[in-house]
Amino acid sequence: MIKLKFVLGVGIAALLASCGSTPREEEQIRPVKVVAAQSLGSVEKSFSGVVMPDQYSNLAFKVGGPLIALNVVEGEFVRKGQIVAEIDPIDYRLQYEARRSSFLTAKSQVERAERLLARDAISRQDYEVTRANYDNAKAAFENTESLLAETKLRAPFDGFVQEKFVENYQKVQAGTSIIRLIDPNQLQVRFIMPEGNLKYLLADPDIFVEFETQKGVRFKSRIKEYVPASADGAGVPVFLTITDERFNPKKLNLGVGFTCRAILRHKSPGKEGACLVPISSIFAIDGNKTPHLFVYNEEKGIVELRKVRERGLTGRCDMIVQEGVAPGELVVVAGSTRLVDGQKVRLMAE
Repeated sequence: MIKLKFVLGVGIAALLASCGSTPREEEQIRPVKVVAAQSLGSVEKSFSGVVMPDQYSNLAFKVGGPLIALNVVEGEFVRKGQIVAEIDPIDYRLQYEARRSSFLTAKSQVERAERLLARDAISRQDYEVTRANYDNAKAAFENTESLLAETKLRAPFDGFVQEKFVENYQKVQAGTSIIRLIDPNQLQVRFIMPEGNLKYLLADPDIFVEFETQKGVRFKSRIKEYVPASADGAGVPVFLTITDERFNPKKLNLGVGFTCRAILRHKSPGKEGACLVPISSIFAIDGNKTPHLFVYNEEKGIVELRKVRERGLTGRCDMIVQEGVAPGELVVVAGSTRLVDGQKVRLMAE
């Protein structure tokens, strides 16, 4: 009986001990959102853009008639000189044969007149009339020959068929667009710049393009043109030409319609070393007026608490920081509540 009481006592004591002590909590990995501190010595502005063809052509016949062959489909690659469509040539062929016959007759007459003139068998005036008839017949024949050739629509350069505007067997008029052909090797980038940011465009910035499929790779570019007006208040359309030697659309598998970022960067003399961070990243600790923020350490996957020296607001959402953060470092802008120095975190998906 005594032995049983002893065993029960030991068990109860162990149970009480286990209830009184708390197991070590596993380290909690909190999600955070970060942005890169922007250098004021080199201010960057980024805009959403899209890839567009720099060279394209809406192909059309110079003559009209029933369409008897449309030899391509949208997305098809065609070579320069390839026949992409044909219209019924019968009327133009009949004209060609008639004008050819008239031309050959006039040619024979002018050759005979030249021989007679050499022997003074005809007057100079008669010869000039024959020569004029020959010239007219030749011009008419060459015109019908050209029109007959125009019944076949050929690609002016290598490219892809982006769009078809008509269907086969449809009667088309001269000048009616048949297909749109784009050159895949001549691309440009278009983006819309808000009117308030136009000053960045006029400050002779360095310009780069970064594609969604090539994250982290920036291609040097230049302004091709922009429209100094805002259509419907949407912003100013800007077109860029990519000048980087590394840019090869075929190797990079880039094409029309791909999304990208247009990045404008320009230097601000006198602001070297200063950074711009979102005001949401700044906070005080326990009533201390000294501003702090968390910086994400990519190598260790942790946050580091930093004391910073600020120089005031710019706009309504950003703070100028003189010390404590280096340009390009990732500062926490969301999820910093209850974070501690050295805590492991994970980045929120954008």
